Amino acid sequence: MEFRNDINKIANQILERKEYITNEEMTKQSLIIPFLQKLGYDVFNPLEVRPEYIADFGTKKGEKVDYAVFKNGVPIILIEAKSVTENLLKHDAQLSRYFNALPDVKVGVLTNGVEYKFYTDLTNDNVMDEKPFFTFSMNNLTNVDIETIETFTKENFEAEGIVKYAEELIYMTNLNSTIKELFKNPSDDFLRFLIKDFSSTRITNNVLERFRPIVKKAINRTLLEIISDGLTPKETKTSEKIETSLVAAASAEIIEDISKEDKTDRVFTTEDELTAFNIVKGILTENQRDISDLKYKDTISYFCIMNRVITKWFIRLFLDGDAKSLVVRLDLEATKQLCPNFVVEQAPKSQGVSRIFIDNINDLKDLEPLIISCYDQILANV
Repeated sequence: MEFRNDINKIANQILERKEYITNEEMTKQSLIIPFLQKLGYDVFNPLEVRPEYIADFGTKKGEKVDYAVFKNGVPIILIEAKSVTENLLKHDAQLSRYFNALPDVKVGVLTNGVEYKFYTDLTNDNVMDEKPFFTFSMNNLTNVDIETIETFTKENFEAEGIVKYAEELIYMTNLNSTIKELFKNPSDDFLRFLIKDFSSTRITNNVLERFRPIVKKAINRTLLEIISDGLTPKETKTSEKIETSLVAAASAEIIEDISKEDKTDRVFTTEDELTAFNIVKGILTENQRDISDLKYKDTISYFCIMNRVITKWFIRLFLDGDAKSLVVRLDLEATKQLCPNFVVEQAPKSQGVSRIFIDNINDLKDLEPLIISCYDQILANV
């Protein structure tokens, strides 16, 4: 959540500044460098970022790329900058020369401070691909974009696995577009496939039209449950480089597209929810737990507290209405032992495992052993 807020904030600043920028140098100083800083790179440390880095190719000497990002003394990312007034379509060949000249580099970035294109060498080793594997614009950042951008932060970037990641990202992007369109506008063949096993009537055009809105609602509900429950351990293992948070973000955007016209409810994070988050954070801190990745996500139904990504949630707070409660992933017997003075029951499967009823958020202070156990359980399953 914090990284997302930071990127959205810098995107807004970039869009405010771009109207006043007229050349490449201003673009670098006002748009590109602030973005690199948000990714965690020290742009004033030549051990991390070097401007005007020499990238001679063949017999052509004096070639310099605008920025080279280093890790352990080796260049890992090249960044070729253009003025914000420039269209990037005709400048990839220049970046390609630099990329091909430096075999250790696995990512080349072409940018005008607003549009960003990321390239690697999927087709031939040490030869930059003609098409980027990831693009985004500060004009219309999505949650999926931000989750992908986070992969390129100083903390998260792994040069060794970037080619495989890029390949998976391309597949996922294409599949996401196809699935999104299929879910938003189910084809007749897709409808027949879904309803053939439970409809004994002949599937005519009238039957298809009758089921079309039902299928859309079912898809919406299913995606919500997937996000709510998280991926199973088996699914997590097969998603080696693409974070489960990216899957959740993609699913969330599909849901948003499907339900945009009908959606009347909006999510408002209340003072009680924020106070509850701070109570949990305080308990974990007092018990020497690392809270650097502690985050929250508010939904229409509940307030979720998690470790870094939604699939690592450990508390869901239901604070609306009279029957306030929290749901956790600990089994029922263990939860009862940790909460002797509270009413505990089995939670609905779609929400979690055990439910603990509370009178108000201050009761969380009396649930310290439970909160610690739930947090440790999530860390143990990472």
